[in-house]
Order: sequence, then C-alpha cells, then structure tokens
Amino acid sequence: MKYRGKIIRSDIEITKIYTVHYFEFSKDYAFYGESHNFWEFVYVDKGEITAVAGDKEFTIGRGDIIFHKPNEWHNLIAKGTVAPNIIIVSFASSSEAMKFFENKVLKIGHFEKSFISEIINEYTGAFSTPTGDIFTNYLTRRKKQKFGSEQMIKIYLEMLLISMFRGTDISQQSITKSRNMNKTLRLVLGYMENNLSGEFALKDVAKYAGMSKSAVSAMFRQYFSSGVTEYFINMKIEAAKRYIREGNYNFTQIAEMLGYSGIHYFSRQFKKVTGMSPTEYAQSLKALLETVKAGEK
Repeated sequence: MKYRGKIIRSDIEITKIYTVHYFEFSKDYAFYGESHNFWEFVYVDKGEITAVAGDKEFTIGRGDIIFHKPNEWHNLIAKGTVAPNIIIVSFASSSEAMKFFENKVLKIGHFEKSFISEIINEYTGAFSTPTGDIFTNYLTRRKKQKFGSEQMIKIYLEMLLISMFRGTDISQQSITKSRNMNKTLRLVLGYMENNLSGEFALKDVAKYAGMSKSAVSAMFRQYFSSGVTEYFINMKIEAAKRYIREGNYNFTQIAEMLGYSGIHYFSRQFKKVTGMSPTEYAQSLKALLETVKAGEK
C-alpha cells in the first residue's frame, strides 16, 4: 500500500514575535501612543484602562483583550482610579484569518487566559529581555534557552487566536470537566480575597468550601502550581502593590489594611515576594512614569 501524506494547513500562523510585556501601571499612567507594521494585543489582567485604536476609544476591564492591526495608531491610559495590570504581546502574521481580529475587543475565558500565562512563562525561558521594559524594540535570546520555548510561544499564541476565532475554548471536554471545579475555585478565591486583612488558616478555607484540606491543597497545585498559604501571601502582596500604585495610602496604612502586625514585617514579606522593598517598588513606578514622559518630549 502506498501512503500519501497530507500537508498540514495552518489557518493562523505566527511568523515573528516582537515583544512580550507584563506591566503593573500606576493609576495615572498614560502612554504617548505609537503605530507599527505588525499585530499587537493588549490584555487587561486587573483594573481598567482606556484604549485608543485609530479614531476609536474603548474602555476595557479585567478579562478583556483588544487587538491593534498593523499600522494602526494606538494608545492606552489608566482610568485614574484603579492601578491596572496589563499584558501586551506583539507579533507578525500574514494569515487571511487575522482580519477577524481587526477592531475587536473580546472577553476571554479561563483556558484562553491560560494560553496567555503560558506565553509569558515560555518567554522567560526563551529571552532575557525584561517584560517590564516599555521601550523594548529587540529581543535578546538567552544563551541557554529552555528547549522548544520559542516554538511553544508560537504554538500557544496560535492556540489563543484560534480559540478566540472559534468563539469557544478549544477543549470542550476540559471545559465541561472543569466547570464545577472552577466554581469551587472561584468560591475559595473570593473567600480569600475578602479576608486579606485577617489571619490565614487552611482549615477555615476548607470548611468554607466544604472540602478537605488536602483537596483544597491539591486544587491549588493543579491550577496554580502553588501552595494555598503561598498563594494567599501573594494575594496580599498583589493588593499591597495595587494600593501603592493607586497612591491613596502610606505604607503603614497599607500594612494595617492587610492585617500585618507591623510595617517591618510587611516590608520583609513584600521584599521576599517581589525582590523589592515597598519604597523601591514605589520608586520604580515613579521612574517608569518619568521615563515615559521623557519619551514624549
């Protein structure tokens, strides 16, 4: 029997990656705008921004993603109330199907967000260029790349685009299987979010969710590759970073709001998680804002 192979058709193909960014902006951040001859998407992980695309203006919030087509002038501005976390990926694709994303603002789901997370993870294994450098125009490959990391960026990005084009997540079976778990996870995360100022105890979380402590721990390892206590500490520090970016409270007030016994313990835990003290983090935000303003001149 003679076999004839079939060339695999690619409906959406990524040919180049230009930038991968993860920004934690202050509440008053404003970019001066740009245009370039490749695609870009902006995903709001937390908070809310005003996004300008050509002559149109959009308000996009958590879970929203906006696409900018090649040569479209675009800009983003924080709303002045909540400090946003933003993921920006720019890439080249000449696929005809990319027309679908022109002038699109979409709400993405859990699995699509996981693709974005994996793009960030693979990027850090492939390139040494920081994700927080807003003036990046060239990516530097790591001398020792994680095997297949660049190809995985391409794969995850194509999966993300195909999933959004279809209007549904790729793995329907996985979605159905995870819906009940997602509901429980959202319940647990909501409980933890509402108790950031209190003492943390795994037994209280498990009791609230109607699960065993081991089941709660296993759920966090599955979804976040993290222990429950570690995740709770990171939630507290993320809240602290947001408060610092919004600029409405001093460090002592933030420590009290998040249930820390004192400013020194708060500062030690903040530095352990972020690698910076609260003061250094605030100074980095100020430096970023001053750098952007200098770039406008």
